Amino acid sequence: MKILSAHQIKAIDEYTIANEPVSSIDLMERAAMACFKRLIKLIDVKETIYIICGKGNNGGDGLAIGRLLFERGYNVNIFVINHKSEFSTNAETNFNLFKTKFPENIYEINSAEELKEQLKDNNAIVVDAILGNGINKPIGNFLSEIIKLINQRFSKIISIDVPSGLFIDNTSKESENIIRSSLTFTFQFPKIAFLLAENSQYVPEFEILDIGLSAKGVDEHSTNNYYVTKYDVFPLLKKRNKFDHKGSYGHALLFAGSKGKAGAAIISSLGCMRSGAGLLTVHSTNEALASLLQHLPEAMGEHDSNENFITEINKPENFDAVAFGPGIGLHNDSQQVLKKLLNFYQGPLVIDADGLNALSENKTWLNFLPAQTILTPHPKEFERLTEKCENDFERLKILKQFSLKYNCIVILKSAHTVIAMPDGNLFFNSSGNPGLAKAGSGDALTGIILGLLSRGYNSPQAALIGTFIHGFAADLCLKNMSMESILITDVIAHLPKAFKKLEAN
Repeated sequence: MKILSAHQIKAIDEYTIANEPVSSIDLMERAAMACFKRLIKLIDVKETIYIICGKGNNGGDGLAIGRLLFERGYNVNIFVINHKSEFSTNAETNFNLFKTKFPENIYEINSAEELKEQLKDNNAIVVDAILGNGINKPIGNFLSEIIKLINQRFSKIISIDVPSGLFIDNTSKESENIIRSSLTFTFQFPKIAFLLAENSQYVPEFEILDIGLSAKGVDEHSTNNYYVTKYDVFPLLKKRNKFDHKGSYGHALLFAGSKGKAGAAIISSLGCMRSGAGLLTVHSTNEALASLLQHLPEAMGEHDSNENFITEINKPENFDAVAFGPGIGLHNDSQQVLKKLLNFYQGPLVIDADGLNALSENKTWLNFLPAQTILTPHPKEFERLTEKCENDFERLKILKQFSLKYNCIVILKSAHTVIAMPDGNLFFNSSGNPGLAKAGSGDALTGIILGLLSRGYNSPQAALIGTFIHGFAADLCLKNMSMESILITDVIAHLPKAFKKLEAN
């Protein structure tokens, strides 16, 4: 799914109006109806609803939503903020429609104090329809006071399209002037700002509502930003052939584990074998391998002569895919193993954890990464590889430059993990939940991707599928578990079901 800018979305709206054809007021009604259908599933008819509208098209959406709710018997009051002298044409049409039908339930507001006096029910649900997605400069004092009042008084806030005051294409600096929504209904496309940690307090949850914008109009707008859903992933899955054998699905090599860190090797290995690899050899210490084989007898072990950490490498070129890093530590001899790996192996490669830390201490080695090597840093690891960032938009820019410079794929882990491809495209993942914020989560992801590479997926496919299915398996855990209690071994145990569900599509 494309992620488009505010300018592009406006252009697609106009294209739809001109070519469907549909009038702009009917397109607004379509958007309002999509919101209405979701709201009536979430809100009890007895609850108080305050819809706070601006005078632009976002306010027009709110006015139309209010009319639909009122006609269904909901307890609705609409407050129109006079932050500018004139309505947009469609907002004025919907204002007049509501005022004609329900004059006792609409109020024009000229100050924050006036609004404060009207908002008597602190338990009300607020629908934010003040500004929408076109904002690109700081708001004035009047709207600032309104937004502060709403944030202070209410905990249940549903924003229409975009939380008012939030920039969608750039970082938002004035945090106190942005609505802190509980849920945002956004039209047709996710906004890139919704997917970044710096905006989590404004958009903790969002839903994408299809309002029927022209598919042809969407096709005419290019982007480097995409939102990955199951509908993007399941067409990538390969079917197993009746006459295939274990050799058909590759032999993976995993460098993982050290003294006291056998768990990293175990978790990565389980993820690898649950993701399709035909054969797996794990190079690690005797202690780690002894533990591994108790948990996964299907794996093979390659013992290092050192009892505490990895010091050796033996013909990695004989393997179909290699992963390096989980739990290996940062001893100099282990770092030298990575250096030798980069010298002798040019196949599919995943580097994670201490492998990334080794690269950050030896940045010239980045120049020797095999083409489309997959790196899986969290933000701090990425910062050590590159530089400190002032905000998430700057980090995305640096991420793209890094991927292009070193011809590598970078999976920057977050709530909406972003995958940077060497062609300049960024893919934001839609699956997963905070239950993944546990020890071993990254080790599992590395193993999953290694299994997919061994099984025959190319590096971009393995990065996309692996990231999505890692999160998808965690989402399946929520059917029977609390996020607090999910372990990464639970996630791995749900991988068969996750693959099964995707294959069923």
